[in-house]
Amino acid sequence: MPNRTERHGPTAPIKYGAVSWWLTVVCVILLAVIAAAGSVLGLLYRADAHVALGNAKTVHMALYAASIEAYGENRPFTDSAHEGGVSEAVYNEVLTACKVPGDFWVLQTDENGYTVQQMIYTEGDFTVTYTADPVTWNVSVGVDLIHAAAAQ
Repeated sequence: MPNRTERHGPTAPIKYGAVSWWLTVVCVILLAVIAAAGSVLGLLYRADAHVALGNAKTVHMALYAASIEAYGENRPFTDSAHEGGVSEAVYNEVLTACKVPGDFWVLQTDENGYTVQQMIYTEGDFTVTYTADPVTWNVSVGVDLIHAAAAQ
């Protein structure tokens, strides 16, 4: 009876040192790719936050222009019952002027009723808040940690 090596031919010995070296190299490359992907995603997320901030500043400037026009025409600027916290005419003016994808809400005006003191702008997961005194812009990310439905 022939032995195994004679039936299938001689077999080359496996070099486990070379295999483990290549596995180590592949693992290091995969770890580097994963670490770089996390950094790149963080940069992209930060870039999206800057875009949201820019859009909020655009809305603020459009609100400023609309408030000057409303003051000049002696018509109301704010209306807490209407969307955006401003009158319907002002709301339409702002949407037409800036064409941003998010929503805004004027929270507070000064005593004359035409200068925005606080506002919120939301776009996707980002919320931008503006405060006039001192002038601050804050961009935050809204992440739902708990979502609970009402019991029926």
